[in-house]
Amino acid sequence: MRILKFGGSSLAEPDRIKTVINIISRSKSLNGEISVVVSAQAGITDYLGSLCDLIPANAPECEAAVRKLELQYLDFVKKLLPVATQPSATAEIMAMCNELSGVVKGASLVGEVTSRTRDLILSFGERLSAFLLTQALKQEIPEAYYVDARELIRTDLNFGKAKIDFEITNKLIQEHYGNKKRMFIVTGFIASSEHGETTTLGRNGSDYTASVLGAALNAEAIEIWTDVDGVMTTDPRYVSDTQSITQLSYNEAMELSHFGARVLYPASLQPAMARKIPILVKNTFNPDHKGTLICSESSKDNGFIKGIASLSDISLINIEGSGMVGVVGVSARLFSALSQENVSVILISQASSEHSICVAVMQKDAEKSNRILNGAFREELSLGLISSIKTESNLSIVAVVGENMRYMPGVAARVFTPLGRNGINIKAISQGSSELNISFVIDGKEIRKALRVLHQSLFNRENRQLNLYIAGTGQVGSRLLDMIKEHNDYLVKNKIDLQLCGMINSSKMVISDNRLDLGDWEKLIKVDSEKADLQEFVGRMINLNKENSLFIDVTAAEEPIVFYNRILSENISIVAANKRANTQNMNEYRKLHDVALKRNVSFHYETNVGAGLPVINVLRKLISGGDKVISIEAVLSGTINWLLSEYDGSKPFSELVRIAKERGYTEPDPRDDLSGMDVARKCLILAREAGLDIELENIYVDALMLPDIDPALDLESFFRESKPFDQLFDARYKKALDEGKKLRYIAKIENGSAKVELEGVGESNSFFTLQGSENCIILTTRYYQQTPMVIRGPGAGVDVTAAGMLADIVRIAEDVRI
Repeated sequence: MRILKFGGSSLAEPDRIKTVINIISRSKSLNGEISVVVSAQAGITDYLGSLCDLIPANAPECEAAVRKLELQYLDFVKKLLPVATQPSATAEIMAMCNELSGVVKGASLVGEVTSRTRDLILSFGERLSAFLLTQALKQEIPEAYYVDARELIRTDLNFGKAKIDFEITNKLIQEHYGNKKRMFIVTGFIASSEHGETTTLGRNGSDYTASVLGAALNAEAIEIWTDVDGVMTTDPRYVSDTQSITQLSYNEAMELSHFGARVLYPASLQPAMARKIPILVKNTFNPDHKGTLICSESSKDNGFIKGIASLSDISLINIEGSGMVGVVGVSARLFSALSQENVSVILISQASSEHSICVAVMQKDAEKSNRILNGAFREELSLGLISSIKTESNLSIVAVVGENMRYMPGVAARVFTPLGRNGINIKAISQGSSELNISFVIDGKEIRKALRVLHQSLFNRENRQLNLYIAGTGQVGSRLLDMIKEHNDYLVKNKIDLQLCGMINSSKMVISDNRLDLGDWEKLIKVDSEKADLQEFVGRMINLNKENSLFIDVTAAEEPIVFYNRILSENISIVAANKRANTQNMNEYRKLHDVALKRNVSFHYETNVGAGLPVINVLRKLISGGDKVISIEAVLSGTINWLLSEYDGSKPFSELVRIAKERGYTEPDPRDDLSGMDVARKCLILAREAGLDIELENIYVDALMLPDIDPALDLESFFRESKPFDQLFDARYKKALDEGKKLRYIAKIENGSAKVELEGVGESNSFFTLQGSENCIILTTRYYQQTPMVIRGPGAGVDVTAAGMLADIVRIAEDVRI
C-alpha cells in the first residue's frame, strides 16, 4: 500500500486534475494497491474562511458566494466528465452546496460563526475536491471510491486544530480498508468527534491525514505531491537558485518544518516517523523529478547543511534582571505561564550568566505573552529583581539545519561571517547540543538578504556574486562596463558573477532589482532611464538591500564622496577611481576608513595612484609585514609624463595638452593635471598610506603653467589663454637639455613632509628613461634601503585605469568567499 496525497495547487484546474489522474494511474500500475488523499483546491479554504467572516454581517452576499462556488464545481464537471455521468455528479455537488447554504443560513440567523460551525463550513473544500476527483478518476479506474475522512478519523473537540485519538482512529482505518478491492479517495484535513461533530486538523492538515492513514496501514511509502521539486534548500520566493534536497532524515525534516520550510509540516511527519515509513515529496508538474526522500537516515552526498528555513512575523520577548541570577525555577515559571494560555514558544535563548532569557513567539501572540509574563513576574518586577520585560516585533527566525554539521568544525563561521559582512545583525541565537540546528533571530526586513547570503555561502560557496552600482559612464566607466563583458569567460571560469544592477551619469540613471544586460548598457542608460539624482540613486541602492553590493565611483566629482560614509555604513563596499574621498581633511579621511573597518566592508582605490599599477596594495603589504617607509619618490602623472617625454619643441606645449585630452590621458579637466593638484592628491594618498598625518595644503606644489590663468574659464578659453606659457616652458626644456637632463614632475615624501615640483633628472636617475604615460614609484623602506623597490608602468589611459578598477572588483569578489 502506498498513500498519495495531492495538494490544492495540483487540483486547481481541470487540466491539472487530468495530470493527477495520469500520476495515479501510473502509480497503480507500478505499485499495485494505493490510496489517495486530497486537499481542497487552491484558494478554496481561504474562500470558505472569508465566507465565515462575512456571515454575521451580510447574509445575502453569503448566499451569492455559495452559489458562485457551486457554479465553479459544476463547470469542472462539464470539463472533466462524459455527458452520461454528468447528471449524477451535478446532483451530488448541488446537494453539498445546498447543505453548505443551510449551514450558512443557520449561522446568519444567530449572528455568529462558532469554531464548530467554522470547521463544518471549511470541510466542504475537501469534500467537494475529493468527490470531483473520484468521479473523474472512475473513467480510468472504475474501482475509485470516495471516502469522507470523518468516518475514519476521531478527534477531540478542539475545533480548528483537533487532537486525534489514535487508538480509535487506527482501528476504524484498518476496519474500513480491510480486504476491500477499492481505491479510496479520502478527504484530507477533516475528521469528526466521538459524537459526529466535524473537526479539522489544522492548516495543511491533509498531509497529516495522509501520514495517519499510512501509519495505520503500515504503508510502504507516503507520497506528498505538491508544486515544487521536493523540499528545497531554502525558500524559492527569496532565492532564485534553490536546489531540491535529495534526502533528509526525519529529524532534519522536522527541524525544517518547524521553522517554516514549505511543503513540510511538523504534525504530518510524526505518525510516519514513528513507524519509519518513508515520505517522498514530489512535483505534480514535473513527475519525473526524483523529489525528496524523507527517511531514517540523512544522506551525505549533498553536503553537511541540508536546508535553510525561515519564519516571519516573529516577536522576541526578553526578560532580564540581576535577581534572576542563580534563582531556581525562573525558566519553568516562564514556560508554564505561556503554555497555560496556549502560547507556543518557537525559540529560546538564555545568557550563561542567567541575567537574561528571551523567547520567540508568533507576533500575533506577542501582546498576550507580554501581558501574561508581566502578571507571572509581578512581584519580581515590583522588587526590581527583574528590571524589564521587553517585546520587539517584526522579526524573522532563520534556521540552518543538517545532521552532518555536528562533525564539521567551522560551521558557525560559515553562517555568521557572511551575514556580518552584509550588515545583518543577529538579535538572538539558539543551538542545541545535538548541533542539528543553528537558529537565530534577525530584523524581518533583512530576511530576503539573509537567505540569499546564506544560500550562497552554504550551497553555492564557490560562486562569488557581486551586485554592481556604477557612478560614471564616461570614458573609463564605459570601458569598465565593456571590459566586464569582455572578461566574462575568465570570470565564469573563476566562478565570479558580476551583476550590473544600476548606473548613473551626470544626466541619466537606471537602477533595478533585476540584473541589467551588460551587452545593452548604453541603450539602457540612454533610453530606459530616468533623470539622474545621485541621492535618489544611493537611496534606492540601499533600499534594494541586495547582498554583496558594490558601489563603483568612476567620476572625478565631489558629489559622490558625500555619500561614501552612508554607503559603507549600510555594508556596501566601494571601489573608487575618484581621489577626492582620500584627499579630504584628515578627520573626514579617518572617519571614512574607520567606518569601512567597523562595518567590515571593502574600500578599494588602487587606481587613485598609478592607474593600474599595484602601488597601494604593495605599500600596505610592506607595512603590514613590519616594514617602515623611509621615503617615496614618484612620477605619478601619466598625463604630465607623456607631455614631458613627447615635448621636443616642434609643437607648442599647449597643443600637446589638447592632444593628451583628446586621447583620454588627462583628467576630465586637464587643469587638474597642469595645476599639479592631481599629483598632489596622489602624493597625499601615498603619504597617508605610509602613515603620515598630513593635509593637502601641507604639500608644496610647483604648478606647471597655470598660476595666472582665471580658473573660471571654460576649456576653450583656457587653451587660448595658456599660449603665453608655451615660451616659458620651452625655455625650461632647453635649459634642462643643455645640462643633459630631462624634465620630470616628481612627488617626494620624506621626513614627514611632501612636495611636488618640476625637476631636471640625469641619466643615473630611474625617472630619466620614462616614456609616454609611464609612472614610476621608488619605495625606500627599512627592508628595501640598499636597493629601493621600483614600480613602473603605464600610469594613465582608459584601458589601464579600467583594468585597475576591474582588478579591485575581482579582489572584493574573492573576499566574498569565506
